[in-house]
Amino acid sequence: MVSQKTCGYNLKRLKSKKLYKQFLAQNARGEMTMNVPIGFVPASRTIFDQELAIKVRGTVIEAMRKANIEPVAPGPDLTPNGLVQTPEDAAKTARLFKGQNVKGVVIGALNFGNEIPAAMAACAADRDLPVMIFGVGEEGLLSRDKSRRDSFCGLISIATALRHRRVRFAFPKRAVCFPGDEGFLKALEEFARICLAVSSLRGAVYGQIGPRPADFETCAFDEISLLRNFGIRVVPLPLTTLFSRAAYVPEARIREVYSEMERTLDRSRVSDYDLSRMARIEVALSELIEENALSGLAIQCWTSFQDDYGISPCLVMARLADRGIPCACEVDIHGTMSMHLLASLSGIPSALADWNNRHVMLENCFSAWHCGVFPPSLSSVEKKIGLHDILAESTGTEEGKYGTIELRLDNGPVTMARITEFKPDDFRILVAEGEVIEAAGEPPGSHGWVEVSDLDMLYSEILRGFPHHTAIAMGHLGSSVLLASYFLGMETVTPLSLREGALESGASY
Repeated sequence: MVSQKTCGYNLKRLKSKKLYKQFLAQNARGEMTMNVPIGFVPASRTIFDQELAIKVRGTVIEAMRKANIEPVAPGPDLTPNGLVQTPEDAAKTARLFKGQNVKGVVIGALNFGNEIPAAMAACAADRDLPVMIFGVGEEGLLSRDKSRRDSFCGLISIATALRHRRVRFAFPKRAVCFPGDEGFLKALEEFARICLAVSSLRGAVYGQIGPRPADFETCAFDEISLLRNFGIRVVPLPLTTLFSRAAYVPEARIREVYSEMERTLDRSRVSDYDLSRMARIEVALSELIEENALSGLAIQCWTSFQDDYGISPCLVMARLADRGIPCACEVDIHGTMSMHLLASLSGIPSALADWNNRHVMLENCFSAWHCGVFPPSLSSVEKKIGLHDILAESTGTEEGKYGTIELRLDNGPVTMARITEFKPDDFRILVAEGEVIEAAGEPPGSHGWVEVSDLDMLYSEILRGFPHHTAIAMGHLGSSVLLASYFLGMETVTPLSLREGALESGASY
């Protein structure tokens, strides 16, 4: 069973390569978000034409449904004409939003709007909810004898009221528009994805399986700071608990996982005994995930696993990531959080990679690599269960080292994102976009050659403030990552230009 706070992608769709490609295409079009409950504040001012506001209210709700949003809005039985015009209307609307557990709020200035009730409805529901604002344009030329909305002016007052209350908000590139506009629909779709991601991260629970490797200070973290800033709770679980649980998992579950591994992967190098050990660990981890309602894992993947249990856990971690549980290597909790954010925004699994090596012939190409832990669904070529080469070479034996997954990322656009705590309570995220390309050279494990616009500039920012791991996901998601990070209160670092999204941040500069 997958925790309610996981990334939320449809796992069955990833089992077919054709459906997986359709899923990527849907993500590129902004169609992957499904039925996100989002509150709608139909802001109106009584001195302006009520009929215009009432008519367009229904059109906005239909647009939200087209964007795969489940609109939660006051009806005529709750407020006059289903509009929000007074503080009393705002209080009723806020209670409605709380009762429906909305993930965000859209404020529409259907005419000039009344800024105080509009802001009250948004922040009384939950001050930390993402908010999107927009205004509805005029029907035609202004004249003395024709009704008018004046939302171009009124939307500025709504934005001001939100700033006064320190509410973070976004708005479409064309902030005053019509509900049927393509740009408005794209803005709604992007906002829905962002609301899901923000909701998924806040209050998440991550499992810390074992301590970080002693030599990797780079993976240190402050769990109280995560709790204080994001409500993220870390559950520490000893490796011995996992190993002992694995000894008692039901044989039927082991056979089921074993058969699936054997059916979907080339396991020609791996003994039956080692494969059964991997299946045992997967079942035991699945039980711990369910019992502790975990949203993600960070695991001490070396060297106790190899020495004390006799396998590398990389394949199991990769398979869990495909099921909606991001798993970071080397107990990198901030890496788990980075993976969680990207997967929540994209609707498909993300991986954790080293910024590993510059290509010797391609100036702006680097190897996004790890020992063998990328989710299998990110590659359409043959996947093999392999050997942890580095540990085998360093110890002089292959015994206990099998369990990595060898694959190459599919070509196409990718986004890299890395969260770190730069100093106490100062969380920052590095965001960059690139392209997985064909290039000479094939390192062992899981990898992809990623080309960016300026590798030196990107590397300089990594050296200034970020560790050696990055989350990586298929698709260009940079603009959505920036907005989600804004709503989460993180400072963003963007050394390279990003593809433009449909929304603008309401941040003050």
